[in-house]
Amino acid sequence: MTVGALLLAAALARPAEAEVRRVAVIAANNDGGMVYRPLYFAEDDARKMADVLTSVGGYRPGDVEVVLPATARRIEDAFADARRRVEATRAEGHEVVFLFYYSGHGDEERLLLGESSLEYTALEDLLASTGAEVRLAFLDSCNSGAATRSKGGSRVPAFEFELAERLDAEGTVIITSSTGDEASQESDEIGGSYFTHFLASGLSGAADRDEDGAVTLTEAYAYVYDETVIRTSTTRIGTQHPTFDWELSGEGDLVLAELDPRRAVLELPAGEAGIYAVFDLQRRAYLAEFAAEDGAARIHLRPGRYQVQRRFPTHLQVAEVDVDDGDRVALTDLRFSPLEYEDNIAKGAIEKRIRQARMPDSGVRLAVGVMGPDRRDIAEQYLPDIPVAGVSWRVAWQDGRWLSVDLMAGSGSGTLWVEGVSAVPTSLAATTLGVAAGYATLPRRFQVGTGLRADLLWMGRRFDPSQQIDDQRLVTVAPGVVGWAGLNMGRFQIELEWRQVLVLYALDDTATSFIMHQAILGAGVRF
Repeated sequence: MTVGALLLAAALARPAEAEVRRVAVIAANNDGGMVYRPLYFAEDDARKMADVLTSVGGYRPGDVEVVLPATARRIEDAFADARRRVEATRAEGHEVVFLFYYSGHGDEERLLLGESSLEYTALEDLLASTGAEVRLAFLDSCNSGAATRSKGGSRVPAFEFELAERLDAEGTVIITSSTGDEASQESDEIGGSYFTHFLASGLSGAADRDEDGAVTLTEAYAYVYDETVIRTSTTRIGTQHPTFDWELSGEGDLVLAELDPRRAVLELPAGEAGIYAVFDLQRRAYLAEFAAEDGAARIHLRPGRYQVQRRFPTHLQVAEVDVDDGDRVALTDLRFSPLEYEDNIAKGAIEKRIRQARMPDSGVRLAVGVMGPDRRDIAEQYLPDIPVAGVSWRVAWQDGRWLSVDLMAGSGSGTLWVEGVSAVPTSLAATTLGVAAGYATLPRRFQVGTGLRADLLWMGRRFDPSQQIDDQRLVTVAPGVVGWAGLNMGRFQIELEWRQVLVLYALDDTATSFIMHQAILGAGVRF
């Protein structure tokens, strides 16, 4: 065997060089349970983060698990999968950075995941259980700073640690979108939360302040902190301050995103004024925004067609550009055209989604039940119970308000028992057109509602001719109340409803009244 062959065999026999691998769990849930209104963009933010991590963060698609909509059980299962992946990777001699990202509702003690929740202490245990050398958590939720408050997290915009990319250190970093007593805010304009928007922008290159082609943890946090504070300082809710907590040792700085020079680059030279926004026209998504300050600003993009906006208080300047791998485009070389805000194509697509998200749910139900007076003496002497059937339409808003219209009709026969008179056979028919409004719990799996209603009521009685009693009719407006409980299974609904109205009528020229009830079983679909 030749010396060259021996060297080749020895090279092939050596184990692969150890490297840093990255594993991530991305989770989100728009649903905050019975207490909080649904979010519009939390799950979209999660998809955006997964895309950024696989595009520029060095995460292989198979190592990023996206959990939508997230529940406590599904997150625990995803961590178990990640733990097995980390164990296999470390067995190959590699070191691992694990990243967990969450977008959704939260309070001072837990992440709120629809009908389930995950306490911060349990999340810390899950992070520790992954077995990765370095564990990162980004929590984009209201009051998420409570996850760092007990460990001394603060509002300062800089880290006090360094970490080598060789990972000769071990520990955990938790970065949150707000303090323990602040709301984390979404924006209709950007189609997502401020925190995640600037995190994605920063990882795409906007945070690369030293222009070395890599976005470090320190750079990313500083950028997200500054931009989130500035952008939310003028909102009605108030300024939002990201926080952090760290328990790390080591040297160097952890790289979150390596900006591949082979990728397309949009670059804004140093000293250029203005805020630039970039939209991915293919995916109809607001990708990033950035501004040049002391040095040039740049973002790295996958091949595609993009709209670039230069924003002014009264109007935009807009340009479109096609980029391919390796392209380097200076924004100052693009031909910008003026555009009014209301004509903004990409922004308009987001606003359309907002309008659609805020449109109330509506549903149509077929209903069957029984109608009759509450008082037994009225039922025996005047109006026996009769079966009814009809249709109901209800519209419900996100804040719990609802409005319904229903049409019910029915007929039946019975016997009236009047003192001093023999039994009187009769047939009865009734029709009601009802309008109701009230408040309900949010549309979860189980939902209850209550409200006020008013019925336009028509009733008629017919008697056997042998009784020599004239047919009788009653038309009146009957005010009342309604309550219902329903089960939502996707778009299909089934519910029980109880209605009570006050029926006013005249008997022997004397005004009187009684309570009429309807017990209804309905089934239908939501739109």
